[in-house]
Amino acid sequence: MITKRLAQKLANASNKEVSLSLEEKVYAEKHQLLVDGLTVIEIEKNNQFKDAIIERFHKETEELISEDKADFLTKPLAHLKENMHEFIYLESSSFDTIGVDAIAIEYDEVFEVYTAMFGLALQKKFASAMKTFLDEHFNSEKMNYSMMFSGEDGLWEVNLPLNYFNHFEENSTIEETYHFLYTLIFSLGEAVEQLS
Repeated sequence: MITKRLAQKLANASNKEVSLSLEEKVYAEKHQLLVDGLTVIEIEKNNQFKDAIIERFHKETEELISEDKADFLTKPLAHLKENMHEFIYLESSSFDTIGVDAIAIEYDEVFEVYTAMFGLALQKKFASAMKTFLDEHFNSEKMNYSMMFSGEDGLWEVNLPLNYFNHFEENSTIEETYHFLYTLIFSLGEAVEQLS
C-alpha cells in the first residue's frame, strides 16, 4: 500500500533529503509521514521520468524497435495511432510508491482506443475496493477494463482502455499520458487504503 511504500522511501532518504512527486508530497503531509529535519524536493512533472527506461516494441513479435531517451516522451500520444504496430514500455523508479514496475501503452486498432497495461502489487483481497474506484472513474457504456489476479506473481494484471476514463485527453503527449496514469494509480492506491 502507498503508506507503507512511501514510509519506506522516506526512511531510506539519504543526506536528510528526499525527492517526491507532488502526489507523494501531499500524501506524506496529509498522513504526517514527514520527519523533522528531512528536506523535501518536489520533482517537477517534466523531470519525473527522466530516469526511465523507455523502449518501443513490435506488438506482434515483441521485438525491440528502439530504446529511447526522455525527450521521446514529448511526442504526441497519436504517435501510437500512427505506428499501430508498436507499443511503448516505460519502467521508472517513480512507479515504486504506486506498486507498479512498468506501464505499457499501445493503440488498439480493433477498438480504436489507447490501452495501458501493467502489473499492480496489491493483495487479492482488495478486488472490491479496486473495482469500486475504477467504476467511479470509468465510463463502461461502450467498453470494459479488465483486471485479473495472478496468484503466481502476486500481482493484478490490469488492462485499461484510456479513452473511457474521466479527464483522459487523447491530444496529450506521451509524457502527459504517463502522468495521467501515475496520478490515476496513485489515487487508486489511496482509495483502496481508505476503503479497506
